[in-house]
Amino acid sequence: MIRTFTQSRSRQLYLLLVLLVFVFYTLPSSPTSQLKSVDLGPKRAYPPRDIVVAALKRDDVSWIDKFLSEWQPRVYIADAELYFDKASLTVPRNKGREANVYLTYIIDNYDKLPDYMVFIHSLRYQWHNEDPMYDGVPVIRKLRLSYVDKIGFVPLRCSWTLGCPSELKPTNPFAARIDDRSHTEEAYAEAFRQLFPNMTIPDVVGAPCGGQFALAKWKILERPLEDYVRYRQWLMDTPLSDAISGRILEYSWHIMFGKSYVNCPSAKECFCNVFGLCDLECKSEGECEKRYILPQYSTLPPGWPDYGPGTDGWPEVGWADAKKK
Repeated sequence: MIRTFTQSRSRQLYLLLVLLVFVFYTLPSSPTSQLKSVDLGPKRAYPPRDIVVAALKRDDVSWIDKFLSEWQPRVYIADAELYFDKASLTVPRNKGREANVYLTYIIDNYDKLPDYMVFIHSLRYQWHNEDPMYDGVPVIRKLRLSYVDKIGFVPLRCSWTLGCPSELKPTNPFAARIDDRSHTEEAYAEAFRQLFPNMTIPDVVGAPCGGQFALAKWKILERPLEDYVRYRQWLMDTPLSDAISGRILEYSWHIMFGKSYVNCPSAKECFCNVFGLCDLECKSEGECEKRYILPQYSTLPPGWPDYGPGTDGWPEVGWADAKKK
Protein backbone atom coordinates (compact mmCIF):
# COMPACT_ATOMS: atom_id res chain seq x y z
CA MET A 1 0.00 0.00 0.00
CA ILE A 2 2.82 2.39 0.81
CA ARG A 3 4.42 1.88 -2.64
CA THR A 4 1.05 2.35 -4.42
CA PHE A 5 0.36 5.58 -2.56
CA THR A 6 3.84 6.96 -3.31
CA GLN A 7 3.60 6.20 -7.02
CA SER A 8 0.13 7.79 -7.20
CA ARG A 9 1.35 10.90 -5.40
CA SER A 10 4.31 11.17 -7.77
CA ARG A 11 2.05 11.00 -10.82
CA GLN A 12 -0.13 13.74 -9.35
CA LEU A 13 2.83 15.99 -8.74
CA TYR A 14 4.13 15.35 -12.27
CA LEU A 15 0.75 16.23 -13.84
CA LEU A 16 0.52 19.39 -11.70
CA LEU A 17 3.97 20.48 -12.84
CA VAL A 18 3.05 19.94 -16.50
CA LEU A 19 -0.11 22.00 -16.04
CA LEU A 20 1.81 24.87 -14.42
CA VAL A 21 4.32 24.96 -17.25
CA PHE A 22 1.51 24.96 -19.83
CA VAL A 23 -0.27 27.84 -18.11
CA PHE A 24 2.92 29.89 -17.73
CA TYR A 25 3.84 29.74 -21.42
CA THR A 26 0.39 30.09 -22.94
CA LEU A 27 -1.60 32.62 -20.95
CA PRO A 28 -1.56 36.14 -22.54
CA SER A 29 -0.64 37.65 -19.19
CA SER A 30 2.62 35.70 -18.90
CA PRO A 31 5.84 37.75 -19.36
CA THR A 32 7.24 35.24 -21.81
CA SER A 33 4.14 35.36 -23.98
CA GLN A 34 4.28 39.14 -24.09
CA LEU A 35 7.94 39.13 -25.07
CA LYS A 36 7.39 36.64 -27.89
CA SER A 37 4.58 38.75 -29.33
CA VAL A 38 6.80 41.83 -29.87
CA ASP A 39 7.65 42.49 -33.55
CA LEU A 40 11.32 43.42 -33.61
CA GLY A 41 11.26 44.24 -37.33
CA PRO A 42 14.08 43.65 -39.81
CA LYS A 43 17.56 43.37 -38.33
CA ARG A 44 19.33 45.55 -40.92
CA ALA A 45 22.35 47.22 -39.37
CA TYR A 46 23.30 49.17 -42.49
CA PRO A 47 21.49 50.93 -45.34
CA PRO A 48 21.22 48.82 -48.52
CA ARG A 49 24.57 48.89 -50.28
CA ASP A 50 26.20 46.88 -53.07
CA ILE A 51 29.84 46.51 -53.95
CA VAL A 52 30.05 45.82 -57.70
CA VAL A 53 33.18 43.90 -58.62
CA ALA A 54 34.69 43.47 -62.08
CA ALA A 55 36.52 40.15 -61.90
CA LEU A 56 37.99 37.32 -63.90
CA LYS A 57 37.44 33.67 -63.03
CA ARG A 58 40.94 33.32 -61.58
CA ASP A 59 40.63 36.31 -59.23
CA ASP A 60 40.39 35.82 -55.47
CA VAL A 61 37.60 38.08 -54.20
CA SER A 62 37.21 36.42 -50.79
CA TRP A 63 38.67 39.55 -49.13
CA ILE A 64 35.39 41.37 -49.74
CA ASP A 65 33.30 39.01 -47.60
CA LYS A 66 36.07 38.82 -45.00
CA PHE A 67 36.73 42.53 -44.51
CA LEU A 68 33.68 44.34 -45.93
CA SER A 69 30.81 42.28 -44.58
CA GLU A 70 28.48 45.30 -44.38
CA TRP A 71 28.48 45.44 -48.18
CA GLN A 72 26.60 43.04 -50.44
CA PRO A 73 29.08 41.75 -53.06
CA ARG A 74 27.93 41.66 -56.69
CA VAL A 75 30.80 39.91 -58.40
CA TYR A 76 30.67 39.81 -62.19
CA ILE A 77 32.93 37.23 -63.84
CA ALA A 78 33.72 38.86 -67.18
CA ASP A 79 35.21 35.68 -68.70
CA ALA A 80 32.59 33.26 -67.33
CA GLU A 81 31.66 32.06 -70.82
CA LEU A 82 35.21 30.86 -71.39
CA TYR A 83 34.81 28.47 -68.46
CA PHE A 84 31.23 27.45 -69.28
CA ASP A 85 30.21 29.12 -66.03
CA LYS A 86 26.47 29.70 -66.17
CA ALA A 87 25.99 30.32 -62.45
CA SER A 88 27.99 33.53 -61.98
CA LEU A 89 26.92 37.05 -62.81
CA THR A 90 28.54 38.05 -66.08
CA VAL A 91 28.46 40.41 -69.07
CA PRO A 92 27.10 39.94 -72.62
CA ARG A 93 30.66 39.81 -73.97
CA ASN A 94 34.06 40.22 -72.33
CA LYS A 95 34.84 43.62 -73.82
CA GLY A 96 35.62 47.02 -72.39
CA ARG A 97 37.16 45.86 -69.13
CA GLU A 98 35.42 47.04 -65.94
CA ALA A 99 33.17 49.45 -67.88
CA ASN A 100 31.12 46.56 -69.23
CA VAL A 101 30.57 45.16 -65.74
CA TYR A 102 29.56 48.52 -64.29
CA LEU A 103 27.06 49.25 -67.05
CA THR A 104 25.65 45.72 -66.98
CA TYR A 105 25.03 45.97 -63.24
CA ILE A 106 23.21 49.29 -63.66
CA ILE A 107 21.10 47.92 -66.52
CA ASP A 108 20.23 44.70 -64.68
CA ASN A 109 19.34 46.46 -61.42
CA TYR A 110 18.00 49.83 -62.56
CA ASP A 111 14.58 49.25 -60.96
CA LYS A 112 15.95 47.75 -57.73
CA LEU A 113 19.09 49.71 -56.93
CA PRO A 114 20.29 49.93 -53.31
CA ASP A 115 20.91 53.28 -51.65
CA TYR A 116 24.68 53.16 -52.21
CA MET A 117 27.02 51.36 -54.59
CA VAL A 118 30.77 51.07 -54.93
CA PHE A 119 32.26 50.00 -58.27
CA ILE A 120 35.71 48.43 -58.02
CA HIS A 121 38.23 46.06 -59.57
CA SER A 122 38.58 42.60 -58.10
CA LEU A 123 41.98 42.66 -56.39
CA ARG A 124 42.45 43.95 -52.87
CA TYR A 125 45.89 45.44 -53.57
CA GLN A 126 46.22 47.61 -56.69
CA TRP A 127 48.73 50.29 -57.60
CA HIS A 128 46.07 53.01 -57.93
CA ASN A 129 44.28 52.39 -54.61
CA GLU A 130 44.29 55.55 -52.49
CA ASP A 131 46.17 54.03 -49.58
CA PRO A 132 49.82 54.13 -48.44
CA MET A 133 50.13 50.37 -49.07
CA TYR A 134 47.67 50.25 -52.01
CA ASP A 135 45.08 48.41 -49.89
CA GLY A 136 41.46 48.62 -51.05
CA VAL A 137 39.94 47.71 -47.67
CA PRO A 138 40.59 51.00 -45.81
CA VAL A 139 39.55 52.94 -48.91
CA ILE A 140 36.03 51.53 -48.69
CA ARG A 141 35.86 51.40 -44.89
CA LYS A 142 36.68 55.11 -44.63
CA LEU A 143 34.28 56.13 -47.40
CA ARG A 144 31.79 58.68 -46.05
CA LEU A 145 28.38 57.61 -47.29
CA SER A 146 26.90 60.92 -46.15
CA TYR A 147 29.10 62.62 -48.74
CA VAL A 148 28.15 60.07 -51.40
CA ASP A 149 24.50 60.78 -50.60
CA LYS A 150 25.10 64.52 -50.95
CA ILE A 151 27.22 64.53 -54.13
CA GLY A 152 25.95 61.40 -55.88
CA PHE A 153 29.18 60.46 -57.69
CA VAL A 154 32.45 60.13 -55.78
CA PRO A 155 35.76 58.81 -57.19
CA LEU A 156 37.67 56.61 -54.74
CA ARG A 157 40.86 58.52 -55.41
CA CYS A 158 42.07 61.99 -54.41
CA SER A 159 45.72 62.23 -55.51
CA TRP A 160 46.11 63.90 -58.89
CA THR A 161 48.71 61.41 -60.08
CA LEU A 162 47.51 60.20 -62.58
CA GLY A 163 44.57 61.80 -64.44
CA CYS A 164 44.49 65.33 -63.05
CA PRO A 165 44.34 68.14 -63.84
CA SER A 166 44.60 67.31 -67.55
CA GLU A 167 44.70 63.72 -68.79
CA LEU A 168 43.31 64.09 -72.30
CA LYS A 169 43.07 66.89 -74.88
CA PRO A 170 40.49 65.48 -77.31
CA THR A 171 40.40 68.49 -79.64
CA ASN A 172 44.18 68.66 -79.88
CA PRO A 173 45.47 65.09 -79.52
CA PHE A 174 49.14 64.24 -79.30
CA ALA A 175 50.55 63.87 -82.81
CA ALA A 176 52.46 60.62 -82.34
CA ARG A 177 50.57 57.61 -81.01
CA ILE A 178 53.01 55.97 -78.61
CA ASP A 179 50.92 54.45 -75.80
CA ASP A 180 47.39 53.74 -74.58
CA ARG A 181 47.02 57.29 -73.35
CA SER A 182 47.75 58.86 -76.73
CA HIS A 183 45.60 56.28 -78.53
CA THR A 184 42.77 57.10 -76.13
CA GLU A 185 43.25 60.81 -76.66
CA GLU A 186 43.07 60.39 -80.43
CA ALA A 187 39.87 58.30 -80.27
CA TYR A 188 38.14 60.24 -77.49
CA ALA A 189 36.50 63.01 -79.54
CA GLU A 190 34.60 60.66 -81.86
CA ALA A 191 33.65 58.39 -78.99
CA PHE A 192 32.41 61.38 -77.00
CA ARG A 193 30.29 62.49 -79.94
CA GLN A 194 28.57 59.10 -79.98
CA LEU A 195 28.23 58.75 -76.22
CA PHE A 196 27.05 62.30 -75.49
CA PRO A 197 25.59 63.61 -78.75
CA ASN A 198 24.07 66.72 -77.17
CA MET A 199 27.26 67.90 -75.48
CA THR A 200 30.22 69.88 -76.78
CA ILE A 201 33.44 67.93 -77.20
CA PRO A 202 35.75 69.04 -74.37
CA ASP A 203 39.13 70.63 -75.00
CA VAL A 204 40.46 69.07 -71.80
CA VAL A 205 39.36 66.06 -69.75
CA GLY A 206 40.70 65.45 -66.27
CA ALA A 207 39.67 63.02 -63.53
CA PRO A 208 41.40 60.77 -60.98
CA CYS A 209 42.60 57.57 -62.61
CA GLY A 210 41.65 54.06 -61.59
CA GLY A 211 38.05 53.62 -62.72
CA GLN A 212 36.72 53.04 -59.19
CA PHE A 213 33.97 55.14 -57.64
CA ALA A 214 30.90 55.30 -55.41
CA LEU A 215 27.38 56.20 -56.53
CA ALA A 216 24.15 57.06 -54.81
CA LYS A 217 20.94 55.58 -56.18
CA TRP A 218 19.46 58.99 -56.99
CA LYS A 219 22.43 59.92 -59.16
CA ILE A 220 22.04 56.83 -61.38
CA LEU A 221 18.32 57.48 -61.73
CA GLU A 222 18.93 60.99 -63.06
CA ARG A 223 19.50 59.30 -66.41
CA PRO A 224 16.94 57.01 -68.05
CA LEU A 225 17.73 53.33 -68.42
CA GLU A 226 17.99 53.79 -72.19
CA ASP A 227 21.14 55.89 -71.76
CA TYR A 228 23.01 53.10 -70.00
CA VAL A 229 21.84 50.57 -72.58
CA ARG A 230 23.15 52.86 -75.30
CA TYR A 231 26.53 53.30 -73.57
CA ARG A 232 26.96 49.55 -73.29
CA GLN A 233 25.91 49.03 -76.90
CA TRP A 234 28.57 51.51 -77.97
CA LEU A 235 31.07 49.43 -76.02
CA MET A 236 29.92 46.26 -77.79
CA ASP A 237 29.93 47.81 -81.27
CA THR A 238 33.06 49.96 -81.28
CA PRO A 239 36.02 48.67 -83.31
CA LEU A 240 38.36 50.13 -80.70
CA SER A 241 40.43 47.68 -78.71
CA ASP A 242 39.35 46.48 -75.30
CA ALA A 243 41.99 48.64 -73.62
CA ILE A 244 41.11 51.85 -75.46
CA SER A 245 37.32 51.56 -75.23
CA GLY A 246 37.56 50.80 -71.52
CA ARG A 247 39.92 53.71 -70.97
CA ILE A 248 37.59 56.10 -72.80
CA LEU A 249 34.82 55.23 -70.37
CA GLU A 250 37.25 55.48 -67.45
CA TYR A 251 37.55 59.17 -68.33
CA SER A 252 33.84 59.55 -69.04
CA TRP A 253 32.19 58.33 -65.83
CA HIS A 254 32.40 61.74 -64.17
CA ILE A 255 30.81 63.37 -67.21
CA MET A 256 28.13 60.68 -67.41
CA PHE A 257 27.19 61.44 -63.80
CA GLY A 258 27.00 65.19 -64.11
CA LYS A 259 30.45 66.47 -63.24
CA SER A 260 32.41 69.03 -65.26
CA TYR A 261 34.88 67.89 -67.92
CA VAL A 262 37.71 68.47 -65.46
CA ASN A 263 36.71 66.94 -62.12
CA CYS A 264 39.79 67.47 -59.97
CA PRO A 265 39.04 68.90 -56.51
CA SER A 266 42.08 69.67 -54.39
CA ALA A 267 43.54 66.64 -52.68
CA LYS A 268 43.08 68.24 -49.25
CA GLU A 269 39.40 68.91 -49.89
CA CYS A 270 38.89 65.45 -51.36
CA PHE A 271 40.55 63.52 -48.52
CA CYS A 272 38.45 65.42 -45.98
CA ASN A 273 35.12 65.07 -47.79
CA VAL A 274 35.48 61.52 -49.10
CA PHE A 275 37.45 59.77 -46.35
CA GLY A 276 37.15 62.07 -43.33
CA LEU A 277 40.91 62.71 -43.30
CA CYS A 278 40.82 66.44 -42.59
CA ASP A 279 44.14 67.04 -40.82
CA LEU A 280 46.52 66.07 -43.62
CA GLU A 281 49.43 68.26 -44.64
CA CYS A 282 49.06 69.05 -48.32
CA LYS A 283 51.85 71.17 -49.80
CA SER A 284 50.40 71.09 -53.30
CA GLU A 285 46.90 71.12 -54.75
CA GLY A 286 47.13 67.56 -55.99
CA GLU A 287 49.02 65.72 -53.25
CA CYS A 288 48.92 65.22 -49.48
CA GLU A 289 51.84 63.92 -47.46
CA LYS A 290 52.05 60.29 -46.42
CA ARG A 291 49.06 59.14 -48.45
CA TYR A 292 50.31 57.84 -51.78
CA ILE A 293 53.49 57.05 -53.70
CA LEU A 294 53.23 56.46 -57.44
CA PRO A 295 54.97 53.10 -58.00
CA GLN A 296 57.32 52.35 -60.86
CA TYR A 297 55.23 49.37 -61.95
CA SER A 298 51.51 48.78 -62.37
CA THR A 299 51.67 45.23 -60.99
CA LEU A 300 52.44 44.75 -57.32
CA PRO A 301 54.98 42.07 -56.31
CA PRO A 302 53.51 38.58 -55.71
CA GLY A 303 52.56 38.14 -52.07
CA TRP A 304 52.23 41.87 -51.38
CA PRO A 305 52.37 43.26 -48.70
CA ASP A 306 54.06 40.33 -46.96
CA TYR A 307 56.67 40.33 -49.70
CA GLY A 308 58.02 43.23 -51.72
CA PRO A 309 57.82 46.36 -49.54
CA GLY A 310 61.10 48.23 -49.37
CA THR A 311 62.49 46.63 -52.55
CA ASP A 312 62.75 47.90 -56.13
CA GLY A 313 61.31 51.29 -55.21
CA TRP A 314 58.24 49.94 -53.45
CA PRO A 315 57.34 51.74 -50.18
CA GLU A 316 58.24 50.17 -46.86
CA VAL A 317 55.56 48.98 -44.46
CA GLY A 318 54.76 51.83 -42.07
CA TRP A 319 56.25 54.58 -44.23
CA ALA A 320 53.15 56.71 -43.73
CA ASP A 321 53.05 56.27 -39.95
CA ALA A 322 52.65 59.75 -38.51
CA LYS A 323 55.01 58.89 -35.64
CA LYS A 324 57.77 57.83 -37.97
CA LYS A 325 60.31 60.52 -38.82
